[in-house]
Amino acid sequence: MKPRFFVSQQLPEKGFFILKDRDVSHQLKNVLRLRAGERVVLLDNSGYEYECAVSDIKNREAGMEVIERREIGNQGIELALYQSVIKKDKMEWVFQKCTEIGAAKFVPVISAHSVKLGVNLKRSEIIIKEAAEQSGRSKLPVLFDPVSFGNAIEIAKNSGGLNILAHNIGDHVSLKYFCERKDLPLSINLFIGPEGGYSEEEVSLARENDFQIVSLGKRILRAETAAIAASYFLIAQK
Repeated sequence: MKPRFFVSQQLPEKGFFILKDRDVSHQLKNVLRLRAGERVVLLDNSGYEYECAVSDIKNREAGMEVIERREIGNQGIELALYQSVIKKDKMEWVFQKCTEIGAAKFVPVISAHSVKLGVNLKRSEIIIKEAAEQSGRSKLPVLFDPVSFGNAIEIAKNSGGLNILAHNIGDHVSLKYFCERKDLPLSINLFIGPEGGYSEEEVSLARENDFQIVSLGKRILRAETAAIAASYFLIAQK
């Protein structure tokens, strides 16, 4: 598999161009040590991938030629993961693995039981970018600023998608059974709680706004495990 890099400029359909992305040029020259004629795949977040041949590489830019432009097909379900903020390493694990799985959006949520109240967005964006390159994606997931639980409910409600909140306390239909009896739309908003789960008030607010409250099974999952497992299950439906 050829090295893949998202770049910060729009790429031409064909022909020679100058790559002005310093970070990628550095990777090509000093890490991969590519020579003239060797090829990489570049992505400009347009839904296309560009197979390019190296012409000349300098420290801050590189001469490249587009050999072939290929469109990457739609992944099916567009999943927005509303993940309640959890500990740094676990939150980053969610961003990385759910990017690989195919999540389209990440909305960090400040819930009643959230221990941490913020996210290092710059570092998280780097993790998401690297995971998207590694997993063969042609578009980067969108990472939003953290929002309160109430605001997250409003954002999801106004998005027009199917809204699902995972909650294992109480008698709720399982996510598996819910999916089996319902033709899922292509746009889904999935809410996963923090380490301490959702409060009763949060679950009530979600229910009042017509959210589907589902269980992820009989076992108690860690927040990061729940996010990864539920995201994969939903995206795999299409």
